[in-house]
This record gives sequence, structure tokens and C-alpha cells, in this order.
Amino acid sequence: MSGPETLRFAANLYRLPAEGGYFLVDAGLPWEAGRLLRLLQEPPRLLFLTHHHLDHAGGARALWARFGLPILAHPREWPYLLKEKPRPPLPIPFLGSWLANLAPPLPREALRPVEEGEEILGWRVVELPGHTLGQVGLFRDGLLLAGDALRGHGLPPRFINEDHALAKRTVRKILDLGAEKVYVGHGKPLSRKEVEALALRLGV
Repeated sequence: MSGPETLRFAANLYRLPAEGGYFLVDAGLPWEAGRLLRLLQEPPRLLFLTHHHLDHAGGARALWARFGLPILAHPREWPYLLKEKPRPPLPIPFLGSWLANLAPPLPREALRPVEEGEEILGWRVVELPGHTLGQVGLFRDGLLLAGDALRGHGLPPRFINEDHALAKRTVRKILDLGAEKVYVGHGKPLSRKEVEALALRLGV
């Protein structure tokens, strides 16, 4: 199996080969959508969203408008993607709430639910809560696409994690899965040894 192709936007997006083409993991910021659409020569089979944050889901509406593709996300993320509930503000004075909620809403008919254990084109859905409560990843053959469950060689900062204690426990879950290489939303992939070192520091 060929591995994920990293598309470097504000967050890492991933293009995964699948029978009959490929599919995308995450969609970047809304104002990056034009560049992303120009990059895609063929339509993706689907878009898989790890979580609702603007840098991961902001371009989803533009992809749906162009391709009419199904957009898969955990049901806990739907209220934010549909704009039924505001995203938590970014840590920016005065503008944080406005910036966090710049993405246009997705139409309900675009969304498909995904939960733990489901199979998506040969990849298994894994729930990775903490950064957001509905964050999900994809696992196959020792490879894990983990969204923002990890960042750099640690966790995302406490103030942008919805449940920081749960985010710590998710590090142990990643190891228990048997992940050997972890592709993250920001930065380079992590090896198992690097995740083990983080778990030791966190005491999980």
C-alpha cells in the first residue's frame, strides 16, 4: 500500500489512494480552497474531516460545491460544521470568535456520520477525542492519520483542547492501537518511539 501524500496548507491535508482514485483527509482554511481546488486534477471520492476546526474543515464547503462529494465527520462535530453552534474562539483578542467561525456552513445533505470501528475505503475509523470531543482519525497497517491528537512532539496547547485530560489519554490509545507512524495535522510524522516518549512525559 502506498502511503499518504501530504498536501501542505495551514494544516496538513492528506491525499490517500483508493480503488478508482483517491480521497482527501481535511480541507484547509476557507481562503485556501482556491489553491486546493487547482491542485486537484480529479475529483476525490470523498472528504474525511478529522475535526471541525477552521484550519481543517474551512475548505469543505468549496469542495462540496465543486464536486458534490460526501463529507464524513463524527456526529459530535456536526453542530459546528452546520453552524448550529459557534466554534470556540481562537486565542486572539477581540477577533477570536469571528475568525474561528469564518467557514461557511455545510449543508446537512453533504454530511455522513463516521464512528469508531467503521471502515472507509480500507482504513479503520478511530476516535481520538480531547482536542475536540468528536475528533477522529484513520488507521491501517500501522499508519495512523491523527488530526490534531498530537502536535510536534507533544499535545496541542491546553487552551485549544476541549478536554486536555482526555487528550492525554488519547496518546495511550494511539500506542495501544499499534501505530508505528503517526501523521499529524501540523508538522512531520511521528515514530512510535516518539509517541512512547510523549506518553512517558505525560504519565499515561
